[in-house]
Amino acid sequence: MRRIFVLLIVLITVCSLNGEVLDAIIAKVGRDIILQSDLDRRMQQLSAAGVLTEDITMFDVLNDMIESMIIIQQAKHEEYEVNDKQMKSMGEEQIGSISSQFSSEYEFKKELAKANLTVIELKEYYIQMFTEQSLKNQIIDSKIKNKIHLTEVEVEDYYEEHKSEIPSRPEMDQIGMIVRNIKAGKETINIALVKINKIRDLILEGDDFEEMAKEYSECPSSASGGNLGYFEKGTMVKPFEDTAFSLIPGDISEVVKTDFGYHIIRVEEKKDDKIKASHILIKVEPTEEDIKATVLLMETVLEKLKAGEDFSELAKTYSEDDSTAVKGGIIGEYPKDDYPDFCKESLESIGYKEYTDVIRKENKVYIFTKIKNIPERTYNYVEIYDKLRELVKTQKEMELYENWIKELIRETYVEILIEG
Repeated sequence: MRRIFVLLIVLITVCSLNGEVLDAIIAKVGRDIILQSDLDRRMQQLSAAGVLTEDITMFDVLNDMIESMIIIQQAKHEEYEVNDKQMKSMGEEQIGSISSQFSSEYEFKKELAKANLTVIELKEYYIQMFTEQSLKNQIIDSKIKNKIHLTEVEVEDYYEEHKSEIPSRPEMDQIGMIVRNIKAGKETINIALVKINKIRDLILEGDDFEEMAKEYSECPSSASGGNLGYFEKGTMVKPFEDTAFSLIPGDISEVVKTDFGYHIIRVEEKKDDKIKASHILIKVEPTEEDIKATVLLMETVLEKLKAGEDFSELAKTYSEDDSTAVKGGIIGEYPKDDYPDFCKESLESIGYKEYTDVIRKENKVYIFTKIKNIPERTYNYVEIYDKLRELVKTQKEMELYENWIKELIRETYVEILIEG
């Protein structure tokens, strides 16, 4: 596998750099030239990538190379620039990606040596390739993409004109879900809260913060006495961060609640926009009793469903996924062979208006249903608006590009020295 990778990605790419075979000029583009070896290499690249189909001729590829060269020349003429450091970094990353396919650096260099190549030569090739691509992207964005202005009327007109060509929306199943999060109950929360407050009281009475952190904190930082080092705003969760940055060095915070549990924070030092802080964390995690209570509640909901109560109403009442609960538990419409992965197996085992058993996945408990079947139909305008807009935009870009490149070609000296 590695040998194939090298042949297609490395050797084909630059195999002729150090060759001794006499080359021939096959095209002149302004002051630049295209060699036979350049065309051969491009043909090999396209073939290796699987995009060289039977209807693409050598002259199609050559014309594409000429077009690309003209664009790069124009970009340089208009003084578009690239970030040399970024191009060098991208070249090095590409080399790293290729070399990682080998068992060692030695094996990588040995394979390159078979084509009379060095790592430096290969890196220079990629830097040049990325540089030219960046120049092309910049000038095409400026001359083409940034000049496209699309109106709603154009999108609507395209839809009406091509409505008969748009594939039908396939048959779908509407899927519903009720979900509860497994979380700590009141008793579990109270136990943690009592514990963290006792720790804080002991610290305020004189007990050493670091020693208390080592003994009681449930954060990995406990090993270092709760030390979190220096951090700036935007690094920690907001409740923790807001409290920490409001303290002065030496202060002990009130108990702070986050999604991780309860914290006591002490700021050690402030330096520019950063602070150095330590904390003690008592986690608030659901117990087995909390898990059993959540599952039992969902089993009660399932019994209500089987007794004929309305799924939509129960979803609004019990589901803790806000985005779907307000829609009566509907999570979307999906083709039969493309249900969401997290509920695919469960849905395949039930019929319409039937319900799965209560299913636990990590810290959530679910009930799924197939609400109804939606037959194949024509897509309406709103459903495919984004795709239509992108399609019309692309079409306009292609038209503008073709006109622009034709003008560039007319202004550039181009001579093809092989017969078609």
